[in-house]
Amino acid sequence: TMLTDDYDFRLALSATFERYGDEEGTEEIKAYFGKECIKYTLEDAIENKKLTEYKYFPIEVTLDDEELQEYVSISREINKNMTFDRNRKPVINEYVKMLLIKRARVIAAAKSKITKLEELLQDYKHDNQMLVYCGAASVKDYEGVKEDDFISDKRQIDIVSEMMGYKLGMKVSKYTSEETAEERKKLKKYFSEGERMQALIAIRCLDEGVNIPSVKTAFILASSSNPKEYIQRRGRVLRKFDGKKHAVIYDFITLPFDMGYANSLCEEELYMYKSLVKKEIERMKEFSKIAINPSVSDKLIDAIRENFKVDESEGELDEYDN
Repeated sequence: TMLTDDYDFRLALSATFERYGDEEGTEEIKAYFGKECIKYTLEDAIENKKLTEYKYFPIEVTLDDEELQEYVSISREINKNMTFDRNRKPVINEYVKMLLIKRARVIAAAKSKITKLEELLQDYKHDNQMLVYCGAASVKDYEGVKEDDFISDKRQIDIVSEMMGYKLGMKVSKYTSEETAEERKKLKKYFSEGERMQALIAIRCLDEGVNIPSVKTAFILASSSNPKEYIQRRGRVLRKFDGKKHAVIYDFITLPFDMGYANSLCEEELYMYKSLVKKEIERMKEFSKIAINPSVSDKLIDAIRENFKVDESEGELDEYDN
């Protein structure tokens, strides 16, 4: 409704122009604003020294038996209720959308992420300027869905906070919508100084409009398949800051089960997991293509493709994580 013809001149500025999961909306925006005239990429910004270089480390984690059983159960329910148009394109109704969101929450809240994060943090217990991204959930926006049906943001962020603060003895704080503007201002100040605050543990409130250039290490537990989200999260870590030679990003890549087990299954048995696996590969490719160390991701991507028998040219049903 905002795209009216009342204006002779129009300017669209966006780091993430295409609307995720909304092809129709994307086409409307393109038709309204016209052709792209200027493009300045993250790679351009890094080459021009406007952003810092970064190393990217994908961290493989898997679902436990209970999580995998829930993932399979939801996937079967999705298949039972999915309909298609005359071109065999999936038509996602509200019930299927809810199921996709619920399935994405299973991935986002995989318990093995906490275990793996604790292992990684052994080398960072005395470091600072760290950011931990936990998964986000918006349960209240969907009628008929109880919060108990999901592993909520609150639970994951609390577990991470307690593990880092109490078990590892680190100076950490949550950075969420629950903190006031004044509290957030203080947190950013303490974080930049690096003495009273080693790490911020955040959810989506850090995705847009927040500038904390001193961040040098990020642990991304949120398994987002939405390019807008993971591009913004990467951008939070790449700001220039005195003494910051490069940034380091740990991205938790969630697989349904161990790759060795996947290799023992036939393609038909692997089918329901292809959507998840392809989205994780897609994110790894995006992060690693301009990283200092792309070979690290290339090895994992090749292994996943081979063991899960992935053909990325085949279309799959999107994961939803909004």
